[in-house]
Amino acid sequence: MNPHGGLDIDQLLQSTQRMQHHIAKAQEELGGMSATATAGGGAVKVAVDSKGGIESLVISPVIADPGNTRHLAEMVVSAVREAQRSLAAQHEAQLLPMLQMLESQLGKASG
Repeated sequence: MNPHGGLDIDQLLQSTQRMQHHIAKAQEELGGMSATATAGGGAVKVAVDSKGGIESLVISPVIADPGNTRHLAEMVVSAVREAQRSLAAQHEAQLLPMLQMLESQLGKASG
């Protein structure tokens, strides 16, 4: 607010520029994130990229039994889901401070 009770455009522009900088930095950092998870006591290991896509899948030869494909598939799905949950938690931890700052700035602009 300016001294006359109106919205301070310069302050709003500065806040917007700061927020754009933080968003760009967060996007860069999010793009470099990945996560790894295991299932079956480590028999299946999955790594996902920053978008949750599978980067790698390692299956222990001990469980690579052709007669056990259903159980193996369940372990792969479990490991993928856990890696994706881990990635989502990393994304949230990265973005939460920025969202709180935005909320604070919007509160100041409207108050």
